[in-house]
Amino acid sequence: MVMTLDKKTAYLDNKPTEMVKAPTLVSKNVLIPLRFLGESLGVQVFWDNQIKSAFLFSSNSNESGNTEEPKPTDPPDGGLIGVVDPEEGESEGGETEVPPTTTVPPVIPNVTGNLLEVRYETDMVVLKYDGLISPNSFKLDNPKRIVVDVPNTQYSGSFVPAVDFTLASEGKFLVTDHEALQSVRYSMFGDSVKSPRFVLDLAQSWDYEIVNDALASELRIILKKPVADKSIYTVVLDAGHGGTDPGAISITKRPEKDFNLSVILKVRDLLANDERIKLILTRSDDSFPTLDSRSALANAVQADLFLSVHANSYTASTNGTETYYTREDSKEFANLMHSLYAPVTGLKDNGVRYKSLSVTRKTTMPAILLEVGYLSSKIDEPQLWTNELQDRVAQAIAKGIKMQLKLS
Repeated sequence: MVMTLDKKTAYLDNKPTEMVKAPTLVSKNVLIPLRFLGESLGVQVFWDNQIKSAFLFSSNSNESGNTEEPKPTDPPDGGLIGVVDPEEGESEGGETEVPPTTTVPPVIPNVTGNLLEVRYETDMVVLKYDGLISPNSFKLDNPKRIVVDVPNTQYSGSFVPAVDFTLASEGKFLVTDHEALQSVRYSMFGDSVKSPRFVLDLAQSWDYEIVNDALASELRIILKKPVADKSIYTVVLDAGHGGTDPGAISITKRPEKDFNLSVILKVRDLLANDERIKLILTRSDDSFPTLDSRSALANAVQADLFLSVHANSYTASTNGTETYYTREDSKEFANLMHSLYAPVTGLKDNGVRYKSLSVTRKTTMPAILLEVGYLSSKIDEPQLWTNELQDRVAQAIAKGIKMQLKLS
């Protein structure tokens, strides 16, 4: 690689490449852009603020192809490939001072990273660092806490929030705006070899994820509210219409509301003994809940599924079975249920359809509406009133509910 003072064009393998900053001469020292150097050569750049030195590491690979952490080795082995030992003073803007004279490389310490800051952001604790880090983490109880160890690192002299470990055993700050996280403590931990440890004190058990963003030089401890393993699922069954609203009138003058309720009651009876499913019916008799009250009920009980049963009516020539959904999160449920109950009707399969219906639009859980057949059809209507068809449909619905909830 060739760089020229005050010029942003560098030559890598005789090919010109533009740099963000040009090398500069300051007080007899040359400032070079270390980030550009590291990215261009494919090496890791580590700045040790205590000894005011920059170390460049290349990657070693073992026989299995896995990348090892950089270790102090001679240059032929692929370890340390360069050392910059500037005069006293901080580097700025990703650059470091290169003295015009050659210096003897210092002994590389075991430390590969410096911790610069710990802070709390929304739902996460962030560790800012430079160099290389490989954190370890685990959870403890009594009291509940998340522990993150960062071996082979040290607190920088300018670490924030500052703490003098010669005077105090640990640093600590409180967190007041999180449901579980109460405080963050940090210290040096270990027997013969001590390393930084961060402890997140919790009011209750909480899940977490560790994300090491090397590009941003940030280690993020992301807090995630635990999802409880559900042992009981709530399903709202809705028999369409009812009471003063008869729904469609069949060609034999029978009201749709009776068909809807008959099927729903059969589904209830099939699932009644399954302790994993809590069934709630919008109506179990000839009453009329409003459309808004049906969806409001399902939302209020935080139902896992909502299923409404209807029979259709149109022209005499129209017949068949249809399943409706409104929101995208209901489509999977609609497809599953239709694939199970439509075939057992023996009627024409009109497929799964999108339609903006009140009960499937205003609910907040997967919600579908079944139009089992057409009461206005001479083909469908006689079949819809038979116990045989209603039993088959109810059995398919019960099976579909269990499958959607992943219950065997």
